[in-house]
Amino acid sequence: MEIPFIDYIRLLRPHQWIKNLLIIAPPFFGGVFLADPTISFKMVQAFFAFSFASSTGYIINDLFDLRTDRLHPIKKFRPIASGSVSVGVSIILLLLTFILSMGLSLRFGEGFILIIILYLILNIAYSLFLQHIVIVDAISIALGFVFRIGAGGEASGIEVSSWLFLTTFLLSLLLAFGKRRFELMSFDNSTSFRRVLAKYRMNFLDTALSIFATTAIVTYSLYAVERGPRVFIVTVPFVCYGVLRYMYLVQTDASGDPTEALLKDKWLFSCVFLWIIATAIIIYFQHNPSILR
Repeated sequence: MEIPFIDYIRLLRPHQWIKNLLIIAPPFFGGVFLADPTISFKMVQAFFAFSFASSTGYIINDLFDLRTDRLHPIKKFRPIASGSVSVGVSIILLLLTFILSMGLSLRFGEGFILIIILYLILNIAYSLFLQHIVIVDAISIALGFVFRIGAGGEASGIEVSSWLFLTTFLLSLLLAFGKRRFELMSFDNSTSFRRVLAKYRMNFLDTALSIFATTAIVTYSLYAVERGPRVFIVTVPFVCYGVLRYMYLVQTDASGDPTEALLKDKWLFSCVFLWIIATAIIIYFQHNPSILR
């Protein structure tokens, strides 16, 4: 039977590559991403290097979670779980994406390659056992985002602020616990396809959301003050609204997946878009006023 090409693409989950745009954050905030075409081109390569690595991780996760995915009301339609792509073909694609990732990573040095390898090790550990340990599962997801920021710093040669690392980690925990809350609330048999959900309670998840929403806003505000110029603090309200909008979506059962929420909710998308525009204007006007002429 001929397998539709689209199933191969779906297996790679390219819509999830949007998360890898975090790689651009260090040179973007450093004021060199838009100002230096050489850096811009390097970061595009770094983005695809990490994206192929993340696709490798997604395939690994789908292979390990094959049985439970078939019980999930949505994940059962994924290529491996539905049977539209065989396990053998999936392994071949896994090896191909890994080779592509390593090939693109060579120009960025040992530090970048090490981060990608650690990211994949984390993915394997998550698929094997970390996803079944309450709280640790969310921390594991958050560390994946931290690796993306670190990879961006390595690829661009920009030193990443500790506040930016901390903000990324806390915001990622918010997203991870938000997704857990959405899954627990939305699916009647949720524990059958994700065992760790049986260990979570709604009041704990609501408390966690409040904690990490607050701390993420505070750490970003401190980063905005540290980074400067003073006008940079005008980006803080966008972050406040974005965090609160995501919490609203989670608690109204509109969406729990961060990528889906960003792509489908016009208010959240508009907030992130305006935040990027405002940040770019402030940073790049500061470094090169002629860029706006």
